[in-house]
Amino acid sequence: MYELYALNRISDYLLPQPQLRAGFLTNIGLTPFEHTTNFSPFHHEITMVTPDETTDEITLEEVTSPGFTFGNLLFSRAEVHIRAPRTLINPETATTSTLYFTHRRPTRRTDDLSHGWGSHSQWATAFPRFYQDDQGLHFNHDGEHDLTTESTDPATEQRRELLLYRCFVRDLPADEGDRFPYSDRLTLAAPLSPSSRP
Repeated sequence: MYELYALNRISDYLLPQPQLRAGFLTNIGLTPFEHTTNFSPFHHEITMVTPDETTDEITLEEVTSPGFTFGNLLFSRAEVHIRAPRTLINPETATTSTLYFTHRRPTRRTDDLSHGWGSHSQWATAFPRFYQDDQGLHFNHDGEHDLTTESTDPATEQRRELLLYRCFVRDLPADEGDRFPYSDRLTLAAPLSPSSRP
């Protein structure tokens, strides 16, 4: 898991060069996944939002950088442009709030468990396990606190939002950059979309 974490940091630095990144990751055995028009916060990292009040759903407009899997483990989400009403996605919040489980993005603040450690100690950070199987989608499988059960408690709903999207996408809490989603986990029995290439 330490090696996967180190590889993921290299992948972060290659994001501005999507063709180079895709070739590198494919050549070492990772699999790019295909996309439908369905948006999935498990598979997709929002980088651009077109507000659209004529719809009541989130639509995938464009994939700007592919996502990859390693077996049934999600290695990296695809960067995407979406279309959505503001009631579901606040464009500014979704594209500028702190992105958790992520070491580096050039355009926004990020946070992962290596932050705050010395340069040598950072490499002893385990890769977070987001994976999919026949039972559905598993978010941060190693987290201690299970948020799978539905709740109307606002604090729990914020924790679920942060785990689903890895950032806030609606209202922006004052302490949004000082959360700790790493102890939470969530499983959704959802259709597996996008699908991996054979």
